[in-house]
Amino acid sequence: MAKKKLIKCKNCGEEWIPTDVPTKKEWNIVSPMPDKQGNVTITRMATWDCPKCGKNRTGAKAKTKGEFKEEETPKYKIEHAISSGEKFNIAVLAEEIGFDIESIKKIIPMYLKKQNIKGKIDGDFFIPG
Repeated sequence: MAKKKLIKCKNCGEEWIPTDVPTKKEWNIVSPMPDKQGNVTITRMATWDCPKCGKNRTGAKAKTKGEFKEEETPKYKIEHAISSGEKFNIAVLAEEIGFDIESIKKIIPMYLKKQNIKGKIDGDFFIPG
């Protein structure tokens, strides 16, 4: 089991495990930058009343790593498919990212204009040009 860091009261010096004393308020803080492996640290913050003197104390209750890879986002998959320069089936792309075909057909022209890429939609296929 992981070692838990104790919360210490700055007023009286009392120490307690974050899960032993009920919290008054809790919230999450997400780190703005991922680490080298692409993981984002999510910190669960909380406020407690010291069980001995009643003074308010704020600290980290728990930390966890969340893995968020850019390659898995719908935006990345659409941009990659368009910029690859290869003909692709819009229906296959739509199914892969969980969008309907009509939405993809509306999104593609926006990306073409934004990225200054030439191409056209022919039926259910995107043909680069």
